[in-house]
Amino acid sequence: MKELIKWLEANKIKYRQIDNEVVEMEGLGKLYVADLTEVRSVFRVTGEDIRFNLMESPEVLVAEGIFHVAFPFGDNWYYYNLTEGFRFNILKYAGVRQPCKMQVPFANLGVHTPFELLNGSGSIADWVRKAKYLGHTALGICDKNTMAATLNLQKECAAQGMKHVFGYTLEMEYEGEKIGMKVYAQTQRGMRNLLRIQKEIMVDSDNRTLSLQGLLTHGEGNVLVLGKLASYWMKKNPHILGAMGIAFEKVFYQVDLSEYKAERIDVEVLKATKFFFDNFYDLQTGSFQIEPILLCDTYYLDKDDARNKIILNKIATGAAHRQSDDQYFKDIDEHYALFTSLFDGNKWELDSLFRGMCAHTVEIAEGAVARYETDRNFMPQYDMTDKEKQRYGNRHRMFLELLEEGFRKLVPAGQEDEYRKRLDYEVYILESTNNVDYILNQYDTVNWARENGILVGCGRGSAGGSLVLYLLGITLIDPIKYDLIFERFLLPERAGLYPDEVTIIVGGLESTKIVHVTLANGKEYVFDKDAKFRVMREGRSMIVYADELKLGDDIIFDNRDLVWTLNETVYGC
Repeated sequence: MKELIKWLEANKIKYRQIDNEVVEMEGLGKLYVADLTEVRSVFRVTGEDIRFNLMESPEVLVAEGIFHVAFPFGDNWYYYNLTEGFRFNILKYAGVRQPCKMQVPFANLGVHTPFELLNGSGSIADWVRKAKYLGHTALGICDKNTMAATLNLQKECAAQGMKHVFGYTLEMEYEGEKIGMKVYAQTQRGMRNLLRIQKEIMVDSDNRTLSLQGLLTHGEGNVLVLGKLASYWMKKNPHILGAMGIAFEKVFYQVDLSEYKAERIDVEVLKATKFFFDNFYDLQTGSFQIEPILLCDTYYLDKDDARNKIILNKIATGAAHRQSDDQYFKDIDEHYALFTSLFDGNKWELDSLFRGMCAHTVEIAEGAVARYETDRNFMPQYDMTDKEKQRYGNRHRMFLELLEEGFRKLVPAGQEDEYRKRLDYEVYILESTNNVDYILNQYDTVNWARENGILVGCGRGSAGGSLVLYLLGITLIDPIKYDLIFERFLLPERAGLYPDEVTIIVGGLESTKIVHVTLANGKEYVFDKDAKFRVMREGRSMIVYADELKLGDDIIFDNRDLVWTLNETVYGC
């Protein structure tokens, strides 16, 4: 119990000790402390049955309202739920955290994720989880020279009801000097500019740096934070600072007082920070020429994870330079304690200065609306040649007729029904997921390569499972002959396709008995009176015929119809 209490205190988790075997955590409930001192293994095995080596009866504990068991394993404490299958849940970011003494709004914008290979660590889900646990409303990442983690961050933050901030750490080269800095996307325009910065660094540059021109050109919609060692360069180049202020929405100076193991690095950082505060603060106006922002680079979640970065750096380069036990996700009290230990309270109004630096992190987070649009397709539309337009009319008809040409040439005699059934299924999925243009672009690319003497493979990976690709000549593998499955190439569930639950409109009119239907978008369509629709009417789902539709019915269309049939096939009047 003493070791568990020590762990809970170290992780600032609120608890109440009930007796020598049970503690109660607010927000989680009662935990029974498993005594494993006399056992040889965490698990006991009876035949094929593997169970946690718990001396107490789970049924007895549950009957007493104890649903969790806490136990030590290695250097950490874990817990599991008695009513669920056993799993290792590390006893961190669980229950309710002890409140901080300082109540200052703050957003951590300095996270370096595992996508910054062999440097950052901790899953993005855990970073977001800890931010939520600390009461933060936003989280920002700033991996160096990569934006690979941004979509994952957006998804994880959305799942937790938090805001995400896309940041990027880079070095700008100017007159032979490299200056560290960070760029944070605020708007969609800013994110596009950030992607262009990424391209210049990782594709166009020979030494993974950005030019001054490249920085200034892509400032719109972004915030710039000059690195903690940049203060001397800033003083020497006031004209460039002015240009940065015009190009970017805001410009800040990074204050990061994290302690390093090497004294020479600490001295370097502290001298640069002191130089900034001595040279960019106007005593008469009480304001900064460039505002400081509290932005600490964090590479691991907790203080006891510091070895992660050391190990990763040694894997990368054989050595671990600039080591620190202090580059973890701190709470606001920890930030404040470090800040007040290094700043002169006689010279500065410490609370006001600290709150101001924290406020800028919230300002950036609140202004960050840049996001990936995951609800629509950005695949480029296939551009038909004049000859193709004359022959096929439109892209959809071209796609279907090319498939028929391939069907006639490649399908074995006597097996047409089997191949037709598979083809109709694949076409439905590809049309419904709006992938027709993607397929046509691949068709065009492969055929151009072959016509120009460029070698093209027979097909690789999941593409070999598609009959459509085979019939178009994109691959040379007959998936039915080799029993390959199309779902490995494209799962219908990815687009939420459930054809039996929605309206499907295929083919032309079968009679002259028609019904005119005007949709909410103002477009008018003509349907056979016996066409069936699934609709929501007065909160109920039902199937009705076209001539039974009523004003206000919400027709649930199949995605294939929304993408192709209603737009490409002329049912409208």
